[in-house]
Order: sequence, then structure tokens, then C-alpha cells
Amino acid sequence: MASGWRGILGFDYGIVQAPLGPDISGPELAAAVANAGAIGLLRLPDWPAPDRVRELIRKTRSLTSRPFGAAIILAFPHEENLRVVLEEKLAVLQVYWGEFPRERVEEAHRAGVKVLHQVLAIASRSAVTDASTLLNCCYACAC
Repeated sequence: MASGWRGILGFDYGIVQAPLGPDISGPELAAAVANAGAIGLLRLPDWPAPDRVRELIRKTRSLTSRPFGAAIILAFPHEENLRVVLEEKLAVLQVYWGEFPRERVEEAHRAGVKVLHQVLAIASRSAVTDASTLLNCCYACAC
């Protein structure tokens, strides 16, 4: 088992699978990535769909015994889907395109869920560094 944040999260490698969309980053991909020792992420729907979210999580659990997580776009309605992630106690919640205040991070931590906050630019990082997130991800992109 790895040390540092990888060890805290229960992953072998410092690789985070990009959440590519609900139809791409589903249970099969997230489980395969988790089984390989990296952070597999389900990309949750952009609309309230708590029953579907629970179904996706349980399907993923049937495919892996390793920890995995889910990704939520904060700019879309997400409260019901977030509630399910916390109830199901996923290892990781990745949030992006919006603010995730300290209170929400603390709520996730109380549920045993670690929070990764994705930002698109280093300048955006200051908005999330005070939010007690475990890791701030900044992806390079060519726009």
C-alpha cells in the first residue's frame, strides 16, 4: 500500500481517472481503474437522480472490492446525488465547476468521504485551499 495521500485514500498509484461523462465513466471503467490500484471515479448525472446514483455505486461495488469514488459538477443540481454519495460512504468525492464550502467538506469527512476539488487553473486553487480538501487537482488543458 502506498504512503502519503495515496495511502490515506487506499490507492496504490497516484493516478486519478478523469470523470469523462456519465455514459463513459460508469461502473465498468471506475471498477477497472480501482482494480488496477488507481482512483476510479463514477461521473454522476447532471440532474437529480438519487436512485440511479445508488444503482451505479452498487454496480461498481459488485465489480470491485477496492475503494472508488464519484465526481459531481457543482454547477448543476447536485444535492440529492451528493446525499447518496455520503450515505454510501464512497472513498472519494471529486467536485468541480463550483464552490464546495468548508461545511460541505466537513460533512463529507464526517461520512468518511475524502474530498478532491478539481480546479482548471492554479489561480483558482486559492478558492479551495481553505476548504479542508484532501487534494486539489489541477489538470492541464489546451483550450
